[in-house]
This record gives sequence, structure tokens and C-alpha cells, in this order.
Amino acid sequence: MDFKPICDELAERYPQWSGRIRMLSFKEAVGVRPVDNNGREILYNERLMKYYTEDSRRFYVAQQLLHLQLNHFARGRGKDRRLWKTAGDAVVNAMLRADGFTLPEDAVLLPGAGEQSAESLYELLRQRQEKTGESEAETEPMIREVRSDPESRQAGKESDSRPRAIEDPGLAAIVAGLAELLEPSMQLDFDWFPGTTIRDGVIGHEFRAYPVAHAEILLDTSASVDAELLRAFVRGVKGLLRQDAVLRVGCFDTRFYGYQEVRTEQDIQNLELSGAGGTDFHAAIHAFTGDAENRIIFTDGFAEMPEERCDAIWVVYGSTTIHPVGGRVIYSRPNEEKEKHEIDFLIT
Repeated sequence: MDFKPICDELAERYPQWSGRIRMLSFKEAVGVRPVDNNGREILYNERLMKYYTEDSRRFYVAQQLLHLQLNHFARGRGKDRRLWKTAGDAVVNAMLRADGFTLPEDAVLLPGAGEQSAESLYELLRQRQEKTGESEAETEPMIREVRSDPESRQAGKESDSRPRAIEDPGLAAIVAGLAELLEPSMQLDFDWFPGTTIRDGVIGHEFRAYPVAHAEILLDTSASVDAELLRAFVRGVKGLLRQDAVLRVGCFDTRFYGYQEVRTEQDIQNLELSGAGGTDFHAAIHAFTGDAENRIIFTDGFAEMPEERCDAIWVVYGSTTIHPVGGRVIYSRPNEEKEKHEIDFLIT
């Protein structure tokens, strides 16, 4: 499909963006409905796009251009994929409609979207979903980025892939040690967010508050760790923070299985704990989004340490000693004489 005429029209309409528009890259993707982006290029479903008018195609290219301009792909990391797409589309669609575009019949429109940021609208949709148990988002196929997984980086794939039964590593002592290392939790942060207008090719922005995740916790599920033990660890970390603290919790072995948000005790009980066999810490450190105040890795340490720096708190249970680049380490080791676990600290 030839998008050059549309890009030429948009470059003329928004000359300030002409450089970015002429560099737009398009890639056909069967799973999208009808367009999306991966933060770098516009993805489109050619079979579906053929059913749209030229005005609608122009609208959808402009929509994805705004998503790229507003960095929505990166801002959506760690969020529910469908809810974030609905929120982002609704905000962008309101801006384009205000700027004179004709919206297709299937374009997402939500009341008040033109007066909110994608983050605030996402939060409203998430809260509504929790109350109703239903999603406002369309049920389209999800596009996932698949990271390369070379054999050399699967540190635990061979020798450490056998199930390893782990007993209680002394959670009370671990949590007590964490209390001294966690950053104080904040309910809100502030940043610039897109406003509701486009003037002379410039998107209006406003300085607004937004909720932030207080911690991201990665659970090493390569060993045979009791599910209730992992939930107890998450519960202990949440208890150290504010009552309204938001945690993102994810599992990893040789790959990362995605984040789940934890706000309530019920969320902890509903945690899906995926993974078995093998450990790759590269998958773990690359999973952190970078916007959480605290980053925690809960592991037995049986894998090769990455050479990249990661400013996280490594909670290591068992006898393994690790030497990560950056971050802080808490060890929980059985002490036969005292019949309890001791906490050691290492700062690198």
C-alpha cells in the first residue's frame, strides 16, 4: 500500500513535522486492527485498510504519527496493553477531531478524552474495569515484541534447568532488611502531558500530576519455589510502603512474562506465577521500565550475572554469592547454630 501521497499531505498540513513525516516507516502486520505502532514504525493491516476511504486512511496515519510524537509506546510499558491503546487512541482522536479531521465510524471516542492525558484516562478505564469486571478496550490481537534469545545468554538453560526445591528463606528477616533500602513512596509525580489542541503544528502541553508505581518486583520462578512463599514476599514488600502503594510484579526464568499490577490483597492472591527451569538475568534487568522508585529482584542467584549495570535490590536466598554490576544485595542464609536466617548486605 502506497502511503506517500498521505504523508505528503500531512507534511504540507504540519510543516513543523515534515522531517519526521517523510521519515515514517510502514510495515504490514496481519494482527493489527487496522493500524498500530511499535515505537519506531507504523504497523498496518493492508486487508482491512482497503475497506477504508482515503479520508479514513489519512486519519489513521495522522493518528499513529501523533502516537509516535507523544511517545505513547514507551509511556505504555508496564500497563495493560488493550486499556492503554484505548486510552491513547481516545486522547489522540479527540485532538485530531478538534483539528478538523473526519473520524472513521470505528474510531475510539470517550467522553472527556480531549481534557485528559493518556495516563489519567487509562487510570479511569482501569478503575472502571475493576468495578465492572469488563474491559472497555476492543478485543484485537495483541502485538508483542519478541526479544532475541541467543543460547549464550540463557545462563541457566543447561546445568541449572533442573527444578530446585526452595524452603522458606526467612521472609521476616528479608523484609526487615528491605525496609532500610527502599526509597520513600510517593503517591504522585509531575510531568508535562499533551493538552487538547494542535496549533501551528505544535501540540499543547500541560503540567499535571500522575500516579507512579512505587516498586517493580521480579520473581525468579526458575526454581521450585512455593507460590505462597512468593506471594508472602510481595505482601511483605507492599506492607513496607504506603497503603495505596502500587506494585508491578513480574516473573522470569529464561524470559520475562510481563507485569501484573498489585494494589490490593486480592491482587496478590490472583498473581499468576509463570516459569520453570533455567535462569537468564538479562531478561530480568531488561524488564524494568525505569519509572518505578524501587526495583527488586527475588532470586536464588543460580545464573551468570549480566555485564550491564542495573540499579536494583537483589534479594538472594540460599548459599549463592553474586556480584552484580550496580545495585545492592541482600543475602538470606540459614544459620544452623541460631536456627534462623541472617541478613548480610553488599553494596557494589
